Amino acid sequence: MSLPEDAPFRSLEGMALRVLASGSAGNCSVLIVGRAGVRRACLIDLGLSPRRTVRLLADCQLSMSDVDDVLLTHLDADHFYGTWCRFLPPHVRVRVHVRHHRGAIAAGMPPERITPFDDSFVMQADLGGALVAPMLNAHDVLGSVSYRIDLPASAEGEGGVASLGFATDLGHVPPRLTEHLRGVDVLAIESNYCPDMQARSERPDYLKRRITGGAGHLSNQQSREAIREIDPRGHVVLLHLSRECNLPALAAREHAAAPYGLTISGQHEPTGWVPVQARPPTTAARCKPVQSGLFETRDVATIRAGAAALGTAS
Repeated sequence: MSLPEDAPFRSLEGMALRVLASGSAGNCSVLIVGRAGVRRACLIDLGLSPRRTVRLLADCQLSMSDVDDVLLTHLDADHFYGTWCRFLPPHVRVRVHVRHHRGAIAAGMPPERITPFDDSFVMQADLGGALVAPMLNAHDVLGSVSYRIDLPASAEGEGGVASLGFATDLGHVPPRLTEHLRGVDVLAIESNYCPDMQARSERPDYLKRRITGGAGHLSNQQSREAIREIDPRGHVVLLHLSRECNLPALAAREHAAAPYGLTISGQHEPTGWVPVQARPPTTAARCKPVQSGLFETRDVATIRAGAAALGTAS
């Protein structure tokens, strides 16, 4: 169930996700973290022009002054629009994997704006601390980063942990990624193409091989199988549907009678707000992260201890 349009700004305690656009012409999502009337925003990818992004944010009562962080999955043009290098406000941190660091600088992003990572980090420490656990996955040469974001349900540490998984441009889903994202409350994952439409398309053979060869994108069926293994608790958002080789109805058909809510993103219209609601504390430690030895479970105490160990107030 989506939140009412103004809910993230009036009473949100936790996280909510809205995909502004997703597809080969540009990708950008906004994640709101709210606590005690304070709201902060994080953008996931910058694949739209600054002008369009600002307009879409304004449509949901946000501006770039509300944005503290950007999480980049990778630097392909549909995920990183180059003119942001000139227009990004100076207070915004652009978080990139160390493998993409040089590419971001080469694209013109001022080095002082970039915060590279190769392991878990914490955002919004003063709002309870959202633990961001990245994982680099196969996609073309340099890979694409998937994110798991865990936030205590309350500032007091009561009510468990809310968790979001965000994974696009995967190519395939290895077991380590399944374990990394297992049991998140909301899973945003690509469902790029229909194999039959891909095979019948007029795309050149090299492009078809790139997309379907294990380091490109997920088909509708591969996405469904990944979701089945990850077992999200509440909601699934399908990302990055191909304009030429997929249809929303074909993607949705793979999830008929599924035990989770389903939202399908598009290139031209934002989704509604999808709340990321915490699971009960008794099930808060369903899985282990695979990249950081600091964190063996995902309960509130562990996230707070991780935040202290990482020593960041970002």
